[in-house]
Amino acid sequence: MFHFIKNLFAFLGNRGETLNAMGYDAAGGVLQNAIPTYWAERLREDAIRRAFWGARFEGKEGSNKPIIVNEDFTKKPGETIKFNVVSQLFSAGTTGENTLTGNEDQLALGQYTLTVDWLRNAVAYTKNLEKRVNFNIAQTIRTELSDWLKRKIDSDMFSSLISNASNTIYSGDATTEASLGANDHFGTEEIDRIKLALQRTAVPIRSEGAEGEEEEYYGCVISEIDEYWLKGDAVWNQAQRDAGPRDYSKNRLFTGALGMYNGIILYVHRAKKSAANIQGSPLRPEVRLYTTAGAADTEIIFDVVGTKKNLAAFFSSTGTLKIDNEEIAYTSITAGTLTGTTYRFAGCTRGSNGTTAAAHTAGALITKRNVGSVIGFGAEIAVRGWGMKPVPITQGYDYKFPDGSYFENGLGIAAVYGQSVIKDSNSSAVNYILMKTYADNPISV
Repeated sequence: MFHFIKNLFAFLGNRGETLNAMGYDAAGGVLQNAIPTYWAERLREDAIRRAFWGARFEGKEGSNKPIIVNEDFTKKPGETIKFNVVSQLFSAGTTGENTLTGNEDQLALGQYTLTVDWLRNAVAYTKNLEKRVNFNIAQTIRTELSDWLKRKIDSDMFSSLISNASNTIYSGDATTEASLGANDHFGTEEIDRIKLALQRTAVPIRSEGAEGEEEEYYGCVISEIDEYWLKGDAVWNQAQRDAGPRDYSKNRLFTGALGMYNGIILYVHRAKKSAANIQGSPLRPEVRLYTTAGAADTEIIFDVVGTKKNLAAFFSSTGTLKIDNEEIAYTSITAGTLTGTTYRFAGCTRGSNGTTAAAHTAGALITKRNVGSVIGFGAEIAVRGWGMKPVPITQGYDYKFPDGSYFENGLGIAAVYGQSVIKDSNSSAVNYILMKTYADNPISV
């Protein structure tokens, strides 16, 4: 009987190994067998579908979409993917019986290159957690990594667009970022200015209409604070009422749009929250004061070391903050004090720009002087390349169980990927415009 049972378990064990073989092996051992088929593919597709700069703006070369995508799976990390660019034809052509030979226009072919590199992240968990939870860990990790990839794609793209802008204009009657004030909120007049600037510099986004006709649009993305002030604009509200119901179900450019005004589709990219803190967005950086700050303090603390949150990622390395009614110039963003436990804005000059230094309580909102960024864009503003789609990666640690699993496990993804703003031969990013606005929060939340 003993030998029969032993042989039976051996037979069943062999069957399990055969059925669960996934064609992929790594240090995680049998953790690979817990990864569902198409796990990584679904992770990437969900991220691209949900990202702001995702599926609705993507297109291949020649599609006249904002984000030009190229997948070249022969490329290794550190290598470049090439994107072909063709200029418009500007010659007058010939008329009547004039000779065309020798007067033909020429295609100005060019190439834009993008360097791709590794992109990785993972989630670690223990055998104890695996035994206690009542959900599929692999699928939960896929959802969380998909959300991380979505935010990574958007944050990288927004930051690149803002830092590489060649043309910047200002809302209201401001002429510089420093001169922005309470009379310089975002409204329909600002949309008109963005439209004028885009018409003079950018190629429009071309899309197929409901009846198959070609339509041309521009896009504009704003923060939720600029959205608030726009909705107080009577001209905007009347324009949306006059527009009536629209059926844009066949045109994904309108997916999630706030509305349209003067041929520009408006979108909102909202702030992100992190537990009790807030990160704002690349369009309007924001954090909370972690501990009470005295009027003479030269360090403004916003987080503690070890949380793995990059809360100040959207702030520039130097600049000016605003807390309550005080403006504070800073020279660096750094981690560590005498005890090495905090993240902070350091080298602060209190009471900058004629304001008065004051004490501020923990939880107070910290902004970049309430300055917001608005991006108006046309076609071909950036390129995105994939040298390798995300694949699952695993890690096992701390003694192996008889079934081949480990007590501590990690499950993640690795991809070869890159994004870059498109610039012309003069190193100018001409297909989008940056507007700076005064985006003050009317509430304390």
